[in-house]
Amino acid sequence: MSTSIAPLSLSPVDAATVLGVNKRTIYRLIVGKKLVARKLGARTLVDYPILKAYHESLPKMISGASIPNAPQRRQAARKVRP
Repeated sequence: MSTSIAPLSLSPVDAATVLGVNKRTIYRLIVGKKLVARKLGARTLVDYPILKAYHESLPKMISGASIPNAPQRRQAARKVRP
């Protein structure tokens, strides 16, 4: 029987990997108070439960819905025959 133990915290690099963003985005989320971070000496640790909760709070993408600012396909102009 294998049990996995969820970590209490992650480094900003590991937190970025979990969310699929870069380290700078993690620091922006910390400054914006969307994520909670703690200091242990010189190390910054991001709370894993808060990271999971933040991920769960993100809106779900509905398939078939348009993505904001995505390039739109242009339909070919039809030639009108006289």
